[in-house]
Formats: sequence, structure tokens, C-alpha cells
Amino acid sequence: MHLTDSQVSFFHHNGYLVLENVLNTDDLGPVIDEYSAIIATRAEKLHTEGKVTSTHAGKPFTERLLHLATEAPEVTANLDIMQARGEATFNFLKNPKILDIAESFVGSEVVCNPIQHIRAVMPRRESQRAPTPWHQDAGVCWPDTDAHFMLTVWIPIVDATLENGCLQVMPRTHQLGLFQHDWTASGLAVLPEHQPTAMQPKPLPIRAGGVILFHNYTLHSAKPNESKSIRWSFDLRYHDVYQPTGRPFYPAFLMRSRMRPHALQTDYETWCQRWEFALEHAKGAQAYRWPR
Repeated sequence: MHLTDSQVSFFHHNGYLVLENVLNTDDLGPVIDEYSAIIATRAEKLHTEGKVTSTHAGKPFTERLLHLATEAPEVTANLDIMQARGEATFNFLKNPKILDIAESFVGSEVVCNPIQHIRAVMPRRESQRAPTPWHQDAGVCWPDTDAHFMLTVWIPIVDATLENGCLQVMPRTHQLGLFQHDWTASGLAVLPEHQPTAMQPKPLPIRAGGVILFHNYTLHSAKPNESKSIRWSFDLRYHDVYQPTGRPFYPAFLMRSRMRPHALQTDYETWCQRWEFALEHAKGAQAYRWPR
């Protein structure tokens, strides 16, 4: 899916763009199946160990992890992309539909940035965890990326609604530079006193298969999950091959190259090995510019 001039213009003016119906069940299904299998394996192990009274096998994808976590919170640990390292997830990172969109902004040499996540956002009543606070993606990178553009591709794999914690942005804040970030109980945040006063948040509910794009300087957050199910989503980042990643101790991967197709880094086993090495040898690395 290559974007139109008007879509690209809207993004550059507002700092975000919503695209409906980009992905279908053929794109999302393998990832959902993969994480369903991971959760099922953990459920069986926890049940065997007597830590849960049921595997909750009959619960849907949006609920099973929640029921397990009620008795065994450790079931939610190490589910992120680089920890689980599933092959379907790796293939999703290089999905041609996503790379087409990225190419519309970053050019023909597309790197998949290592600051990438899959998020299983629990209902607030059960988790007691505050939603993702207002921040800029530039704020979670090293300063060497400040002069560069990085595209965030935010992808719900279940419907993201006003109730279950959809994304929200402050349009055009990407034009204002980097805001001061501070550590809070819910993570790195731009506190209210550092936010622009004249701009209003814009919630962006979107169906599964849609995509939200935003600039690395766009101020954004998530609404609280007030539903009874889990909001699953990806946030992925892509940029030009010739710029820094903001986390040099983690591996980046050239997922598309029109100029040097022989240099592509799209082998699953290599991806796993590089992440295993990085996670082991980067322990204690300073990931953020803002001191805790």
C-alpha cells in the first residue's frame, strides 16, 4: 500500500495519519496464533505446577491471559517481541504492506528499528497500572537521533476503542521540538507543566487491521483500558538505513533495499541469534537520555 500525496501531506502537517483496512486476517492471524500458542504453553505449565486452577482454554485471545494473570501474574513476563522471538512475529516486521507504507516516508532503504514492542494492555481494574503516559518517541532514544526522522507504525491486532485504551495524539506537536521528559510511576512522561497548553488530545479509535502512523516528535499517549478484555497492539519503528537507531546496543535490520538487495537482513535464525546476543551483552546499558 503506497500512500497518496495527500496522505503524506496530512502526515507531515499533523504529525500522524490513520489508515483503515491495511491488514487482514492473513496478516494478523499468524501473530495471534503464535501468541495464543505461547500463552497456552504457559497455561499448561502453570496448571501442572499448581499455580492456576484452570488453563482457561475456552477463553478468547483477548481474555485468556487476563484470567491466568489473576492467579499467576508471572504469566505476562517476557512476552515482548525480542523476548518471545516468534517466527510469525518476525515475518510481521517485514510484512510488505507495512514496508510499503514505511517506504513512502523513509525511502527505499528501510530499517526496522530495535525499539519495537507488542503490548498486551490489561484492564485497569485488574492491573492497577496507569495507561501509557504522554511522551514522544524521540524522548526514548539517545540524542544522536534528534536530527533524524523515525516513523512509528502503531498496529492494533484487536479493535482499539475508546473503552479499551486506544491511542491518542496531540496534533502538530511534532513541529515543537523535544519536550522535557520525567520518570513517573507509569513510565517516561511529559508532565502537564511541560505540555503545550493550546492543543487538545485527539483520540484515535481504530479497528484491527488499521494502522496509525506518527512522527517521532508527536506527543501521544494511550487512554486507560476500562474494558474487561486485553488490548493487544504493536508499535514498530522504521527509518532510513543511514541514520542511528537510538539504541546502538540492540540489533537493527535492513528489511527492504532497492539499492542493495543482497544486504537484506531478513533471516529468522540470524534475527533470533542477534537478539539473544544483544540481550545478554547489553545488560546495564543506558537506554534513555533522561536519568531515573
